[in-house]
Amino acid sequence: MRDFTISRLLSGQNLSPNRMQQLPELDESAFKDLKEHLSKATIPMNRYRKGVGDGRSQTFGMVRKRSMAPDLARNSWMDAKLHHLLMKFALLHVPVPFTSVQVNDSYQCASHKDKHNVGMSYIVGFGNYTGGELVLKTPNDTDYNIWHRPILFNGAEIEHWTKPFTGRRWTIVFFTLESPPKHPMVRRLEDYEPVVVDGVWVIAWRREDGSTTYLSKKNGLPHPLKGRKKKPEPEPEPFNHSLTQAQNLMLRFREPGE
Repeated sequence: MRDFTISRLLSGQNLSPNRMQQLPELDESAFKDLKEHLSKATIPMNRYRKGVGDGRSQTFGMVRKRSMAPDLARNSWMDAKLHHLLMKFALLHVPVPFTSVQVNDSYQCASHKDKHNVGMSYIVGFGNYTGGELVLKTPNDTDYNIWHRPILFNGAEIEHWTKPFTGRRWTIVFFTLESPPKHPMVRRLEDYEPVVVDGVWVIAWRREDGSTTYLSKKNGLPHPLKGRKKKPEPEPEPFNHSLTQAQNLMLRFREPGE
């Protein structure tokens, strides 16, 4: 039985694109299961957030795929229990629709806008840390303490960043991914349900024809680059021992037809 889907979440609030809203503080118990799991897990390093910075920051739920429509992130089936805990948290606390969740582990992001997001995002922090306020440029720089105190804001419109902190700081960001114009989203987050099979958390992919495929560490969705042949590198020019090294380099990098 599917206990929670995005369609069962609250429909969101009518906030203008540049507004933000700080929600009531959550009790420590709201983060108990997430903290317990994340304390034992390791969020992989991300070195592809250009302009934002390297760090332990990964997306669960729907993500963009190269030359393909957005689909479920590899992180979701690699850690299906964490995916389950994020969906469970959302059902109880997140008042806006979303397609994706960013999980950050002690990640201090640089100033940026979320150019591939649309609409309102929900962010909250937890863990044993001091500092780490979220700064929103609205239009002046305003600090917000998000420890157990969620904020709704439009990350695509509002520039934001994290102040320095000490300790272990987790944040989770629920947001809606904007599909590339050439590759609109076909599948939905609710097509994928975290379930337990033979004592192991996996992702059940419910297909339109009624069949189910279970995604796990051993059996995930195909990688968008899998099977793609790399272009063969051109053979280097043979080294002519009658010429100097500089002359050989000039021959190697000359324009075709010269």
